[in-house]
Amino acid sequence: MKNRNKIIALGAMMATLLLIFLLIRNDINPSEGSSQSQSSSSEESVSYSSTDSSSSDDSSSGSIEESSSSSQESSSSSDAMSYEEKVNSLLKGTAQKATYDKDTNTLTYVGFETWSDTPDEHLQHAMDILETIANRQAVVYGMHNPEINVVLPNGELIANSDGKGDIDFVK
Repeated sequence: MKNRNKIIALGAMMATLLLIFLLIRNDINPSEGSSQSQSSSSEESVSYSSTDSSSSDDSSSGSIEESSSSSQESSSSSDAMSYEEKVNSLLKGTAQKATYDKDTNTLTYVGFETWSDTPDEHLQHAMDILETIANRQAVVYGMHNPEINVVLPNGELIANSDGKGDIDFVK
């Protein structure tokens, strides 16, 4: 009975992975990805303003730099939230949820309890899909090479990537 449940779960997981792959393939440039273009246009206007003010008054350039910095921080925070939301919308059964920590540039996936008994070779396809979701959406939202952690619901780390290589299982 236990093996039957595992086979059913793996079959459902593979069907879900195929669906996610198809969704990702058609979702490289999301419609809500306009936040990236908005942030770059606001940076252009800030730098344009700072060049105008530097010729007229040195004291005003400090306030422009401060507003530029806070604008970039809020844009970065907004991009991080959008990235996390987009990754979660693409999971569709591949993992329970994902959280992104912009301070450490780390995306953490919470997998399923059944993964604790599933051999690594059966989970490899799921890990590849999770890595693909993370990296493709990172490009869209301006998150560069995020570290990826995959944990079980109890918090046990089962796989990770430093952002430069593939996801590897933790021994």
